[in-house]
Amino acid sequence: MKNNLYRAAKEYIDIIEKIEKTSDRETLQLLEEKRIELHWKFIDLLKKQGIKFKDRDHATRIALRIANGEL
Repeated sequence: MKNNLYRAAKEYIDIIEKIEKTSDRETLQLLEEKRIELHWKFIDLLKKQGIKFKDRDHATRIALRIANGEL
């Protein structure tokens, strides 16, 4: 399960980074839709692991730390 959490966090952070680097409106829309999907996948895994989070920003910070190997 830990590997799944890492993979979900990594995918979530990667898509956020792509969004930050993209200026094309159509591509941004597609990336944002994917980000939402990956966000809820990551949130579900956090809940299954019993990891508490306050809000979306907090969950994103947790994902960043997991993706960077800090947690």
